[in-house]
Amino acid sequence: MKIPRIVLAGTHSGVGKTTLATGLMAALKKRERPIQGYKVGPDYIDPSYHAAATGRPSRNLDRWLLGDHLPSVFAHSAEDSWAVIEGVMGLFDGMSGTAGFGSTADLAKLLQAPIILIVDASSMSRSVAALVHGFNTYDPNVTLQGVILNRVKSTAQEKILREALNDLHIPVLGVLPKEAALHLPERHLGLVPVGESGLLEGFIETLSELVAKHVDLEQVERIMLGAPDLDESIFVKPNAIVNTEGDLMAQKPQFRLGLALDEAFLFYYKDALDLAKRLNFVIVPFSPLHDAALPPDLDGIFIGGGFPELHLDRLSENIAFLDSLRSYAASGKPLYAECGGYMYLGRSITDFEGREVPLAGLIPMKAEMTRRLQGIGYRRGVLREDTFLGPRGTTVQGHEFHYSRVTYDHEFPPAYELFRGDLPDRMEGYVRDNIVASYLHLHFSGQSGLLEHWFASCSRKIGV
Repeated sequence: MKIPRIVLAGTHSGVGKTTLATGLMAALKKRERPIQGYKVGPDYIDPSYHAAATGRPSRNLDRWLLGDHLPSVFAHSAEDSWAVIEGVMGLFDGMSGTAGFGSTADLAKLLQAPIILIVDASSMSRSVAALVHGFNTYDPNVTLQGVILNRVKSTAQEKILREALNDLHIPVLGVLPKEAALHLPERHLGLVPVGESGLLEGFIETLSELVAKHVDLEQVERIMLGAPDLDESIFVKPNAIVNTEGDLMAQKPQFRLGLALDEAFLFYYKDALDLAKRLNFVIVPFSPLHDAALPPDLDGIFIGGGFPELHLDRLSENIAFLDSLRSYAASGKPLYAECGGYMYLGRSITDFEGREVPLAGLIPMKAEMTRRLQGIGYRRGVLREDTFLGPRGTTVQGHEFHYSRVTYDHEFPPAYELFRGDLPDRMEGYVRDNIVASYLHLHFSGQSGLLEHWFASCSRKIGV
């Protein structure tokens, strides 16, 4: 399978991967290439910048969350496109306690994708050669196809850097000056999502022009086109239920899944929503911020993560919507929530200034924002009860990242027992009747059985 592709990797976090990836995607799109953006890892925010640059949703490639399905997910979304894949952290930084599993290098090897290394050269001269040499030789199965030097202060420094790298025979594909215009806005969860940050097309255009001026796009395209054909033996054969053609899908009923989608709730994996549609879920967006009520005739609700803590007054004051949500929950239909959505279902959220604001009250707990990170990392969870996602004992793989903590009014039934490796970690989330909610973000494309069970269990209840 022929897919032109590259991986943009960094020597470490903060070298400018997202800025350069976004600018490169925009510059290549301007050359009328069919660019599809990707992000290694579970990040929700960086892909919003890719989408702004390409005009199409970016995709996540995470080996822990997607497992053996990752190559198939990539191939399905990259067909007839050119893939620009932004790495995570440093090139070889993977999951803790593993030999690089889930790292950018690991992903590049799996997808046989050429690697371009981004180096923050702001405080370097000849040492850049030692650094690049080390990254090029550390893993014999990884070969760099080029280097982009970022944040270079002067033409004199550029000359020294280029001379130092001459003997490595790794082409310098670009040298970008230190530009204030290239700084992206950040806050407690990292970059601010592009739709909220006030970044308009003018910014993306400026970024595109800077990359086009300082990066050899012809050479980048040659590297992408030179990527080997993907070996289709690495693809997982899709289950018949996921196929979009055939009598099986035509005979399946539709399932109306309400999806909270606005400035407060926006963390969803595009491939997971695509999978839901292939399973005959009909995605029905709604806004807890702006709508007066839920859409009618929903069979299920998914409230994802986001930034409810930044919109507390409007969420709390939307009484009519909260009443419709409570009425829906009382109907016994399934309600699934992650992270920000989990917090929203509680009695209240206390913001960074210590103000407590009342919310849905469907879960007997309160959430509180903190200045310190309260949870980060990959987790394996085991369902503690029979739920619409699966029976008791079902294992899920997810990720958590939050600056809040929750306290319960009284003893409660947790959704999962979490594990780090093989060791029990803690109880997490809440499950009762038709509600499953927790801090854990799941990627359903790697665990399609969860959506299949949801569809099947609810179809039985409504007599389909």
